[in-house]
Amino acid sequence: MLNVIIFLLGAGLMFFMALRSMLARRRLCTRGEKVEATVEGIVQSRDGAAYVLAFATAGGSHRLQYPKPAKAKAFATGSTVTLYYDPEDPEKMYVEGDHSVLGAEVLYAVVGAALLVLTVGIAR
Repeated sequence: MLNVIIFLLGAGLMFFMALRSMLARRRLCTRGEKVEATVEGIVQSRDGAAYVLAFATAGGSHRLQYPKPAKAKAFATGSTVTLYYDPEDPEKMYVEGDHSVLGAEVLYAVVGAALLVLTVGIAR
């Protein structure tokens, strides 16, 4: 019985993480600022490689570092990307078309579903 509870808690956590990530991305796309940013290059940040994205708003020009996914398609230097960000907390940002974010959401949901299937198998 304890195994069933542990697996259900794990599945619930995975579904919660998928939902939280999806809602955060959606919140940025609906309530955040949408700008066209230019990829200026790649720098090493404290969390690894990151793209430097430059854009201008009414408040001036800005440069943000967006984490570079390890296995995703790279953005070319000089290319333009659509960036959604929270002006009050610029660390919260999303580049439209970043498949690594979408992949994480799908992975959470798949692991949650697998845990549910295992729970049913254990409960029998």
